[in-house]
Amino acid sequence: MTRGLLRYHSSLALRSHGWLPPLTLLAFLLLAGRVSAQQYGDALGWCAAVLVPVCGWLTRAVVSAEPDAAAAVVAAAAGARAARASALAVGLGGGLLLGAVGAAFEVAASSPPSGPHASTGAVVADGLVAVLVGVLAGTAAGALPVRGRAAGVLTLTAGSLALLVASVSPVNAAVRQTFTSQRSGASTSLPWLALLEACVLLTACAAAAVRVERY
Repeated sequence: MTRGLLRYHSSLALRSHGWLPPLTLLAFLLLAGRVSAQQYGDALGWCAAVLVPVCGWLTRAVVSAEPDAAAAVVAAAAGARAARASALAVGLGGGLLLGAVGAAFEVAASSPPSGPHASTGAVVADGLVAVLVGVLAGTAAGALPVRGRAAGVLTLTAGSLALLVASVSPVNAAVRQTFTSQRSGASTSLPWLALLEACVLLTACAAAAVRVERY
């Protein structure tokens, strides 16, 4: 993967405006979650959850933005796998940027946890790791190599729902821990296992994605 490929896919993603719908969805969901005064744990847990479909959509938009003719030329010049990997890297970078913006918004708009035993620093740290888990898992869902727009939408929707509701999902575990970390007297520990599982999931999906010709 070269800087040239990263610049190429970044420029292509920006010009295609494929990032605009996921950004709009993120803004809508974050604002929709502001139904009442929230503490850091609830706000960051909500942000981590909504980043799953948002980052999945963004990644899907980035990796499918390249026209067939351009993809053939880039694959011949730099290698198909390198080109695909660079597109996924751009999608992940965009997801990390959205995650940082979303987390900053939630921290600025929320209040510290109440209760004599709640640790503000620990709650925020839990939430930030959960946000990272949401970005990684969402990117993995968007990277799944599924052909066709309709099939891609259905797969992304089903994958996002599974990551959010399945008890074995790293996102589900990280979000639940973030929600409960702000309770008075709750023991807080960073969800490292969930983060590791999200990294493994993204690696597996990316490895499968670089082997396909087109989405």
